[in-house]
Amino acid sequence: MSLYFDTSDPGLKAKLEALVPTPGYCVFIDISGSTQMKDQELFHWATLIHNAFANVRTFMPTSAFPLKCLGDALMYFIPKTQPAQASDVPLQLFAGLASIVDDRDPIFPQQKAAVVSGRAYELTFIQGQDDVYGKDIDLAARLLSRARSREVLLNRAFYDEVRAAYKRTRSTERFQQVERIRHLGPLDVRGFATRVEAFVYGPGRRGQPA
Repeated sequence: MSLYFDTSDPGLKAKLEALVPTPGYCVFIDISGSTQMKDQELFHWATLIHNAFANVRTFMPTSAFPLKCLGDALMYFIPKTQPAQASDVPLQLFAGLASIVDDRDPIFPQQKAAVVSGRAYELTFIQGQDDVYGKDIDLAARLLSRARSREVLLNRAFYDEVRAAYKRTRSTERFQQVERIRHLGPLDVRGFATRVEAFVYGPGRRGQPA
């Protein structure tokens, strides 16, 4: 449960000082070209959004629920319940995102995604509503803005966890999308003093083998 920033609480400062960031995965999934899509009949574009969100639910981990719906985008924060090196969660999460952006069925609009392995403070400014804040949340949003249609952008930490899980799995044939991840190199990201190592999955983007 997120800590509510209640200015009437005399113990708020102490609670904030005791708040420890939660390790986890921040994920943004957005519909590409959704503004232009709304030039069509309402029933048509509303159905496409519904289908896109339903498709996301199909491929995301069963225990994951959207934390926010930001217009045509969904945001998830998935806490790490065990050490990444002992879990296949990163690999399963990446495979799900790859399947979402790869879907070519015309009933689904094109989508793009970004995922960051990092930490976030479970803090909310709206009573009764869970939320998270932190630089790694901002990073995921920034990477999403750099993603093109049918791409998934990853930070270095998440990529390393995916590769480690891929090496451990006995079912590498199920996760061949990992071999198509490319290194985009260090990116200048607004609000970050140092360049961010980023990786990309998807068609058409030039990059170095990861």
